[in-house]
Amino acid sequence: MRALLAAGVLELLAIGAMTLFFTQEKPQPPVIPPLQLVLVAQEPPKVIPPPPPRPKAKPTVIPKASPRPTPRPVAKPVAQPVRQAEAVETKQAIPTPAPSPLPATAQTPAAEQTHAPRKDSAPAEDRAGEGQYSGRVAGEIEKHKVYPASAKELDMTGDVVLAYTINRQGSVVEASVLQSSGFRLLDAAALKALRASRFDPMTPGLWPGTPGKTFTTTVHFALDD
Repeated sequence: MRALLAAGVLELLAIGAMTLFFTQEKPQPPVIPPLQLVLVAQEPPKVIPPPPPRPKAKPTVIPKASPRPTPRPVAKPVAQPVRQAEAVETKQAIPTPAPSPLPATAQTPAAEQTHAPRKDSAPAEDRAGEGQYSGRVAGEIEKHKVYPASAKELDMTGDVVLAYTINRQGSVVEASVLQSSGFRLLDAAALKALRASRFDPMTPGLWPGTPGKTFTTTVHFALDD
């Protein structure tokens, strides 16, 4: 009987416990707030300047020792050779006979006298020879004159005055047309005749004291030549 009572009590307790368990409110889970992401701009990294370079140490200049002056060589006395005259004096002097004077008749005063050479006088100017030389020069140019055929066909006439210098050897050193004929063909023909001419050397009497002579010659070009 007691056993039944005990079993009934236990069953009641079990039922009550179960009822209490199911009637209790279940605990609610905690509410977690939403996460907010905030972007924060990063500061640029600070540039640390490099340390200033250390000043270079100046090299210490050690002054050079001044060279010692070299002593000048002392000139040794040079033994002078004994003169021949002193050596002769040591020997016994031998008397030499004095030369006998020449007789008065042997003197030749005429041979001792010298005559100064005579200077040659300047050559005298040969005026007649100068005129003849000028005529030969003009004749030589006329002999070598050639009338250009093309100038004749075109009826070119005129006079050409030449100025030229002949040295003492007979060579023409300068030549030019002093007065033109008006035609280049005739002027060139006159100069060609001058260059083809051969002149004689100048004698000492022709224009003495000058290196040469300047002449003027007129060369005629006419159709009837």
